[in-house]
Amino acid sequence: MVQEVRSNPGVVTPTRSLFAGPVELDRRLPAWARRSNPVVRRHLGLFWKTILPELGFLLRIYMAQVAIIAISLPIPFLLDLLAPTITATILLLPFALVMYIQTLVLIGYQAAIIMTAEIQADNLTLLRVTPLSMRSILGSQVASVVWRHVENLGLLIVAAGLLTLPILITIYAQQWPLEEYPIASRLAMMIGLAVAMLRLVIEPFLIGVIGTTCGVIFRQRSPAVLATFLFTVIYFLAINLPRLLHLSPLPGYLVEFVLPLAAPLAIIAGCFALSRYLLERD
Repeated sequence: MVQEVRSNPGVVTPTRSLFAGPVELDRRLPAWARRSNPVVRRHLGLFWKTILPELGFLLRIYMAQVAIIAISLPIPFLLDLLAPTITATILLLPFALVMYIQTLVLIGYQAAIIMTAEIQADNLTLLRVTPLSMRSILGSQVASVVWRHVENLGLLIVAAGLLTLPILITIYAQQWPLEEYPIASRLAMMIGLAVAMLRLVIEPFLIGVIGTTCGVIFRQRSPAVLATFLFTVIYFLAINLPRLLHLSPLPGYLVEFVLPLAAPLAIIAGCFALSRYLLERD
């Protein structure tokens, strides 16, 4: 988002903000996810004007961490210099974790509530006579909930980019010792950081999709909310418990880096397909 700063009378100097405004950010999204979408805007209300960190800013954070990891290959002691920062990370991690859990709970709750209200008011029948596809309608319902919490999610993504590396060094250096797997362990750190940041984008949408699907299945507020929380807990257990196993490098890579991204995308696709089937069958 370009802002104008007047340093002298009559002189306008453009500067670039680290945060993207509503219009600039929406241009990068599919039509069903934009805040200008009528379905999204209808549910957002006063929440439509939110900001997120610039994509370029997030990319620079990630590339700076990758550069440190790469340089540590010829200069191994560079990673040792980051070890003391893990104390600060451990102190801040509980606050970030609580904030993330709270955000996910609210997204799942609101998604289930909105969908059950739409079904009970028979609003989906009206939306189905519009040119919008059912997939687009469902996606917009979820997007409207995620947009309500997008500023908190943006802060969490920035925090993950800045604070996660010391923890990844500690974890992956134990799984793949730096002396024995100098390239594999560093590659794990790079990929692990990218996965951590991407999960903060994918998982909130996933929880919104689960809430929406539970709303379609149960069509009553309380059962839909309870089912959303139950399936959310099951998902996180299924994703994280395999990481406790002692695995060789290749299976370990799949569990650490492929499963956390492939599983939510598959669940999102499956939930959308189930919701469409149930709604179009009525």
